[in-house]
Amino acid sequence: MPDSTLSHSLLVFVGGGVGAVLRFWVGQFVQQFDWGRQFPWATFAINAVGSFALGVVATAFAGDERAHWRVLLGTGVCGGFTTFSTFSVETLQMIEQQRWAVAGGYALGSVAMGLFGAWAGWKLARG
Repeated sequence: MPDSTLSHSLLVFVGGGVGAVLRFWVGQFVQQFDWGRQFPWATFAINAVGSFALGVVATAFAGDERAHWRVLLGTGVCGGFTTFSTFSVETLQMIEQQRWAVAGGYALGSVAMGLFGAWAGWKLARG
């Protein structure tokens, strides 16, 4: 395995751990409120913020000379922080409960906020 692959793997490992712990903390914080148990707000917010952060990272750290930052913060932290798989399961659970409007709003809103977040991060990083 080339040195850069090994070092990048370690960066993803460390960043992913940081991102996953941040995701856990946000979820715990939101769940303490009644409104946080009525709708998967934590997952929704995490995906929007994570998309924004990834937009910033992908733009600000583009180029080979900054690849280590992009790998640590983008693939690692943002990958560990965002929760697309959780979003998918939560949407399916709402569908199973026949909460069609909530499931549709959540799915469309999550995609829209993810795209907006990525665009806003991209714009911010470009100046």
